[in-house]
Amino acid sequence: GHSCERRRLRHIMHKVKPTIVRNERNDSEAFNESWRWLDSDQLVAAGASVRVASAMKGSAAGSDFKTTGALRQYAAACSASLMVMTTGAWLGWPSPAIKKLLANQTEMVVNHEQISWVVSLMDAGSAVSPIPAGFLMDVIGRKAILLLTGLLFAVTWLMPLVLQTPLVLYIARFLAGMGKGVAFTVAPMYIGEIASTRIRGALSTMFAGLLWSGTMFEFGFGPFISYNALLILSLVMPVAFLATFIFMPESPYYLVMKRRNEDARKALKWLRNCPSVQPGDDIDANPVEQELKEMKKNVSEEMQNKGSFKDLVTSRSNRKAIVIVLLISMFQRTCGISPMLAYSSVTLPETGTFIGPNQIIVVFGFILTISNFLATPLIDRLGRKPLLIFSGAGCGLVTCISAIFYYVHHQTDIDTSSFLWIPYVGICCFGLTHSIGIGGIPHTLLSELFPQNVKCYAASLASITFALSSFAINKVYITVSTSVGVWAMFTFFAFNGLMCALFSAFVVFETKGKSFAEIQRILHKA
Repeated sequence: GHSCERRRLRHIMHKVKPTIVRNERNDSEAFNESWRWLDSDQLVAAGASVRVASAMKGSAAGSDFKTTGALRQYAAACSASLMVMTTGAWLGWPSPAIKKLLANQTEMVVNHEQISWVVSLMDAGSAVSPIPAGFLMDVIGRKAILLLTGLLFAVTWLMPLVLQTPLVLYIARFLAGMGKGVAFTVAPMYIGEIASTRIRGALSTMFAGLLWSGTMFEFGFGPFISYNALLILSLVMPVAFLATFIFMPESPYYLVMKRRNEDARKALKWLRNCPSVQPGDDIDANPVEQELKEMKKNVSEEMQNKGSFKDLVTSRSNRKAIVIVLLISMFQRTCGISPMLAYSSVTLPETGTFIGPNQIIVVFGFILTISNFLATPLIDRLGRKPLLIFSGAGCGLVTCISAIFYYVHHQTDIDTSSFLWIPYVGICCFGLTHSIGIGGIPHTLLSELFPQNVKCYAASLASITFALSSFAINKVYITVSTSVGVWAMFTFFAFNGLMCALFSAFVVFETKGKSFAEIQRILHKA
């Protein structure tokens, strides 16, 4: 067996290069270090089989190419996430823009009711596009639909710059919402399908990191430059996406689905930075060929019966997966992130110090971004489930404390001037706890839990859930805050944070380090 070959190779290496092999330990690291300098021809000449020599050579090459392959996957994921960065910019744009619009610093005049529609119409648009996007990404490909959406985003930044009327702003926000729906549907799918198992979680977390980078961009520049200048600067993001993503490979999973096996092989070779199979090499030992073979097998099994929306509820495993993804997606928004992004500049109390709402939203955006990148290595070390529990409980605690403050501040005669720092610290802590778990993990789970034949439908439903949750929260926030009080909305956010923690603890299962096949087996047993 293989162990016999290993013992035989030890003997061979002593014959070929006795100065190299000094350590007779049995650990594989020392063994690999000793043989990796040997040429496969030397091993064969010394008596090793071609199969083992080729496999050993391939394994050594794999370690040499591992770092560069990971960098290429990060580059592709980062480029795709520039689309999401544009979405984040549109999410953060209302906070600095609302003050300029209400202060008549633009050519148009708007009221509070129109502002509520400007904020919420983006979410209405993002509820429309996920289902068509789910179909189109299986027809024209992940890469093509993302590039088309990049063009759409560029148009949305140009429209309110050229024609400054409330109607044009409504249309631009609605179209940006459609782009958001596509980005939230297709980008996580693309990232999950190009990533190797070892770094899949980290790459998926980049989705949320770049999302909040776009938001921080608006928070950082918006309060300090003109309305038109902000629109022009924001246009840079979709342009950067188009300029870089056009050079990235298509998803190898999509290419296998379309029976474009040679294109899939080329895409995998680039993404894994793996050399081509040379004459005399064992094809089965090549990591790209192994992965492509497994990919073909998985896609073939999953595509035997063409998927549909009905399969999300008729299959027991899909039912559990869709419940997990949809509820976690809903909790991501009902914890309060959407109103905090849009309305913080008009919700936070003025402190009378150098730190006011305009300054703290910059800090908020910075925390959202940095904490997401900090979560990138944690998600594959600590796992998805512990981070979800921590994040839900943390968001619930922070918003509960903020709810108490806003109740005392607005509903009683108690002097709160010494405690105005509470909502400021609260929004910073919320940014940290939200981003480290619930902010990014729903997108990771979406790319992991569903078989290929229904993944596009699940992605569509998840995007619709994001959109409808945000639309409802953003539309009622001003009404409830005015008629009942800000404390009522923050109490609602706290309740949802607690529900998220409990749901994650008792229903969500860990997917860290598991292949797609292993995850499907767990769901089938559930």
